[in-house]
Amino acid sequence: MAMLRIAVTGDTARIYDPEKGADTPALTSDAIRDAAPDLAPRTPIVILIHGYRYDPHSAPLVNPHETLFAFDPIRPRTDRWQKTESWPRGLGFTPEDKTGHEGLCIAFGWPSRPRARFGRFCTAYAHAERAGRALLRTVELLARVHPGRPIDFVAHSLGARVVLCAMRLAAERRRHDLLDSMGRAIMLGPAELAFVARGALADVDAVTRRGGPCVFAMLARENDVFDALLEHFAPAMPLRRKIGIGASGLGQGRRNWIDMQIDHPDTRQWLAERGAVIGGEARRACHWGVYNRPGTLDLYAAILRDRARWSIPALREEGVPEDLEPRWCRLPWFLRGRATQSSDIGIESATAI
Repeated sequence: MAMLRIAVTGDTARIYDPEKGADTPALTSDAIRDAAPDLAPRTPIVILIHGYRYDPHSAPLVNPHETLFAFDPIRPRTDRWQKTESWPRGLGFTPEDKTGHEGLCIAFGWPSRPRARFGRFCTAYAHAERAGRALLRTVELLARVHPGRPIDFVAHSLGARVVLCAMRLAAERRRHDLLDSMGRAIMLGPAELAFVARGALADVDAVTRRGGPCVFAMLARENDVFDALLEHFAPAMPLRRKIGIGASGLGQGRRNWIDMQIDHPDTRQWLAERGAVIGGEARRACHWGVYNRPGTLDLYAAILRDRARWSIPALREEGVPEDLEPRWCRLPWFLRGRATQSSDIGIESATAI
């Protein structure tokens, strides 16, 4: 299959091999060539990046290569949240493709499941910085093997921070060539603070005229609880108020960033009129609806594969709704006041995000 599986150790991207664990060789240009020896033109090169509480060297149910990144993912006996969906299949890749006819899929697994007793999320948040360095090295190798091809990203939750860290590092190193090779970044329920994201975008703007990758931030009001968890448990920033991207978005007025509330009735109706039907009932709290709602992965596949029709300028020209519903609108009115007190919620009781 035209798929390359990666397991990050430290800040090094290594070929994933469950039998060798962390002793596998580092990612090389030859491995990328071998993964898609006959990569078809105008097909995507996509890097998939998971979020919090996954680890490619852990038990199968928390190993992204056995779950999210698998063509036939294993599922727990009781999957209450219905988190497990095959991202590669949903994005148009199949195990039968051995040469790259459908494109090249990179499954990027990184250690976001710390074993510390306390401060697990802060530790994972720090690990995302190191994973960002490994991701930037992966982009560098891909750009060397496939020059001129856009390199796209599909990242969930804390995986969005990994992408933003890679963008910022490329800007700090003045690697405008790598920023220009980054195509589209679809961030699903991004778990990052708004001012951190704005800082990364400002660094990118200072280096490249093209503005780096085009970011499609898929937000949801049913994700409000998890956005509050991020704001409460992310490391303290002096003189900074911790507000997540999901609270009010980031992209209005930016040519290379667009916010779309995937569970907004107006957005769903607009998408349906364009042939992208998003199913599922309204939920009060769910962190995985951004990819496990029926039709969501089909939409992201269209953004990656039908690039002209689903570009940010084309969406705005056709009047895509960019307004977001008020925060906490999914909760009953008598809970909305208490919802602002994130100390009432324990992140360690949450499942993998």
